[in-house]
Amino acid sequence: MMEIRRCETRLDDLTIAYNHYYSDSDEICFMLSGAGYAYDHPYFYFSRMMLLKRGVNVIEIQYVSDDLFSMPDEQGDAEMSRRIEAVIGDVLRARSYQTIHFIAKSLGTVPLVSMMHRGMFPEARVVLLTPLLKDPAIVEAIANSRHYGLLVIGDHDRQFSPEALERCGNSNLVLEQIKGANHSLDIDFDVKPSLQVLGQIMQRIEDVLFPVTVKEN
Repeated sequence: MMEIRRCETRLDDLTIAYNHYYSDSDEICFMLSGAGYAYDHPYFYFSRMMLLKRGVNVIEIQYVSDDLFSMPDEQGDAEMSRRIEAVIGDVLRARSYQTIHFIAKSLGTVPLVSMMHRGMFPEARVVLLTPLLKDPAIVEAIANSRHYGLLVIGDHDRQFSPEALERCGNSNLVLEQIKGANHSLDIDFDVKPSLQVLGQIMQRIEDVLFPVTVKEN
């Protein structure tokens, strides 16, 4: 039985809200939204649907606030990580999970890549949707990471760089370059091809998070 819990984590004088789609599963997925790409947007909405169908707990962390954008980049990045890791710590202290996944989009990939770089949750499978590949530090951190997972970016995304994507090929991530897709992974304002891409990427996410193991005879 799944229930939606509205939760909060206290961090100094800050309150970070998060939604916990809770069941007695031993599997959990932490979702990290973009700056303007929220949890009701297509890639999070359908990821949540797919995860809940499989009985996976889902955590949607509301870590974005206006003050982040007035901070210098390095300070803002550290503050995002601080907030997200505080929530993750609370959730994992409350009970342990055998399997952990992460799905992050755009700005949310920054703290996720930071955790990967620091070797946190090495067994977790990660999905990086439209990561900020124009940032050399992020590209190097991805390239040197050992996590398994998926990286998706469109070649019409302002963050796209063919050289950076090639460098990310040194990682264990499956790389998916979407022809004609922008930062929202849409194809201009064309509904049909955008929905086809959505379906394609959702299948990739499912395949990466839940690989089918072939039993040997």
